[in-house]
Amino acid sequence: MLPEKKSGQVSRVAFRLTQFCQRRVFSTSSFCPICISNSKMDEIDGLGQLTDFRRLCSDLTLQTKKEGFFKDYLAAIVDQVSEEEFQEFSKQQTDYDRIRYCWTLPALHKTMKSFRPSYRGKSADDSAKRREQGNEAFKEKDYRKALKTTLALALANRSAVLVHLKEYQLAVRDIQLSLQSNYPEKQRYKLYDRMGYCHQQLGEPAKARVAYTVALDCLAQSDLELHALEQWRQTIEKSRSKLASSNSNTSNTTTVNELPELLGGAHPTIPNASRNLSLKVDDDCGRYYVAADDIKPGQTLVCEKPYAACLLPGKFTSHCHHCFVRLIAPLGCMTCRAVFYCSVECRDEAGSTYHQYECGIVDILTASGSSILSWIALRILTKGKLEDFLAAREQLEKGDGRLVQPADNYSCIYHLATLSHLRSDKDFFDRTFMALFLFQCLRASGFLPTRHRYEEDALNISDDEIYIASLLLRHLQLLQFNAHEIHEFVQLNEKNMRSTKTAYIGVGIYPTVAFFNHSCRPDVARYFLGTAMVITSSRSIRRGQMVAENYGPIFTHKHLTDRQQSLLGRYWFQCQCPACKNNWPIYDGMPDMESVLICCPLCRGPVQSVNASYARCTKCKKQSLWEAIRRPVDEISSLYQTAMRIMDLGQVDKAIQVLSLYIEMMETLVDDLPIRELFLAQEALRLCLGTYGTKYVATSHLSFKAAGNPKV
Repeated sequence: MLPEKKSGQVSRVAFRLTQFCQRRVFSTSSFCPICISNSKMDEIDGLGQLTDFRRLCSDLTLQTKKEGFFKDYLAAIVDQVSEEEFQEFSKQQTDYDRIRYCWTLPALHKTMKSFRPSYRGKSADDSAKRREQGNEAFKEKDYRKALKTTLALALANRSAVLVHLKEYQLAVRDIQLSLQSNYPEKQRYKLYDRMGYCHQQLGEPAKARVAYTVALDCLAQSDLELHALEQWRQTIEKSRSKLASSNSNTSNTTTVNELPELLGGAHPTIPNASRNLSLKVDDDCGRYYVAADDIKPGQTLVCEKPYAACLLPGKFTSHCHHCFVRLIAPLGCMTCRAVFYCSVECRDEAGSTYHQYECGIVDILTASGSSILSWIALRILTKGKLEDFLAAREQLEKGDGRLVQPADNYSCIYHLATLSHLRSDKDFFDRTFMALFLFQCLRASGFLPTRHRYEEDALNISDDEIYIASLLLRHLQLLQFNAHEIHEFVQLNEKNMRSTKTAYIGVGIYPTVAFFNHSCRPDVARYFLGTAMVITSSRSIRRGQMVAENYGPIFTHKHLTDRQQSLLGRYWFQCQCPACKNNWPIYDGMPDMESVLICCPLCRGPVQSVNASYARCTKCKKQSLWEAIRRPVDEISSLYQTAMRIMDLGQVDKAIQVLSLYIEMMETLVDDLPIRELFLAQEALRLCLGTYGTKYVATSHLSFKAAGNPKV
């Protein structure tokens, strides 16, 4: 799930709402649903501190940027809403009714008049300036700087930079795009010659021969003098003649990462899940997974592409807007200046679906300070078709919420938990107006058939539009508890696995993964291939046992009180996992492996030394040879050291095998005890498995391929 957010000062909106509540409490009642949460939530902390923390966490799922204008937009509405209007809002029982009522409030439309979606178009002056900077950097042989300063502006020039960086496939792509953009005919011989060289280096002699032949034909259209023309002809002929004996290096060919096979094959009724998982439902835990059969460490349990995913705005210039891989030679949107893509395929796919609507509203969404969850609430709609959402309305409202086939059916999203019965009126108030703000963006984008001007008809809204706005409100609720962060593995040093960490780059909604419950001692780890999530087991899981992931707070790094406060504030539940029930210590307080494993080989009771050769069990009173006690301890200790050494050597596949064996053996010996080496091994296994996904090696970014350009 999404990582916890740090609490800060109460926003001006919260302060004004608090003042508003004080007026209500003083004048009408001793209970205020804005200041005081649902009584079931309040009984956790009588001092109200947790309630405040929960409110702040909830606010951060709507808006994260302090400088965004939405907080002022909401504050302006709050200032104009009367006590009677808020009381009436509190009576609304459905999302549809909340949207319909708030649309009639004068405060909304007075504030909405200042709403003007706009975006920054392409600038010819900026393009010329950046092209000149790129040319200067290229002359100085500063190829990395040249690559950075010519993004999406001078494709022909950038192809030359990419050739020097040995990024031959990207160079071919830029040459093709440059030719499609009417590159001058008199100079096309240069590009085809460069294309031939790239294909030659990629080990594609047939394509290289065609490119060289076209380059020779293009010489006839050049304006070269006879001497220069002859030199070019000889050079190209010489390159073409070498093709037959060329021993080209094909290591730069981009490979496509495929999703791994699921343990036991695909589940017949749970999309994207292994047959070794089973979905259960009960009143205490809701919907959750259990093991349908015994599961060993390091096995693949779920492979799922997101229903919808959004890149963090701070990553727009460094990652592909569509598939989230690191950019080397970005391609910009053809219209806006906000987003970039890794390939023509990603650009065209995004442009033909969600970005055709979002292109004109990216800047206003960014400026509003809307949270990434608000972006996804919108994306869930823009990636689909309006008519499909309207056609499914009756079925959705009557549905029973079961996971259905296929996983890309919107019903899988619609029926995820919203915890609406626990929400305060203040929370609904904030989310309703965020939904209406997003609805206005959607209306301005062209997704909806009508575009009204506020001056002409501010209150004009159809029943279908109210329904679409109510879906946005529903998304803002369910995403709070069901969205997952998307990360890439960042390896600071290519030769040091322990320098690896995860970097948060986006958020996605995964309907299959959403049913994993939380544990502060997780059973699984996850990594990403682009935006596709892969869930693997990180420990042994017995048949019938719940299979849990971790929502953020993990017991090895956070104490019990911190974990419980975080989970109550962010996800509204009190964790009952073994680590919480038994108040397990963090790493520093855990016993080491040797102190736990040195025990009686007969009854596993504690032993005391009798002499240099024997020890007596304090439980069964039997004597045993120290050698018999020490031998299994030394063997498993050696296995642990071997696993860590192999990982440090970068032998990932072998390290995963040895770490999995060690974890499995240790869990049979210590059962459910917190042992330092055991959990360090599970963390090492997670790191090793993560290298199978999208990985960024900081020291060799421009040369990393397979892990950086998955097309899944």
